[in-house]
Amino acid sequence: TSKTFIDATRNNRNVPAEIYYPSNSDGDNVTVASGTFPVIAFGHGFVMGIDSYENIWTALVAEGFIVAMVNTETGFSPSHNNFGKDLAFIIDQITQENTNNGSVLFNAVSSMSAVMGHSMGGGASFLAIANNNNIDAMVTLAPAETNPSAIATSSSIGIPSLILAG
Repeated sequence: TSKTFIDATRNNRNVPAEIYYPSNSDGDNVTVASGTFPVIAFGHGFVMGIDSYENIWTALVAEGFIVAMVNTETGFSPSHNNFGKDLAFIIDQITQENTNNGSVLFNAVSSMSAVMGHSMGGGASFLAIANNNNIDAMVTLAPAETNPSAIATSSSIGIPSLILAG
């Protein structure tokens, strides 16, 4: 499903996301599978579209995760700070969908969450944690340095984290 969330605390900022979730059938806005599922907010790399990560959301959804592909800061002059805040914001918004009886995710979202990202999105994942105490874990794929600094932020991270880099 596609949804644009509005962050009222940041001048009504639009935060669009493609949301993939476990279901018993293929298609858009289909009924979610029975059960509750943890949320992963995923941040894309610099000038990369979210479609580049189909292999990731496909694998994670098959394992029982809701994956929100945040679709902001896609241009050549991204704000790393805003991207980190968008990832943090999406975690809370998807969690709130659990109690929204008009949402396809009604009664399907567990309280567990993680932030994940590649390159710029990996660096922004560090910034997301600094902006949301409700994130339970982090996974980054070749995280890039950001402004503000993901490296400086890393010393304050106290949640389970997996950093993949080569």
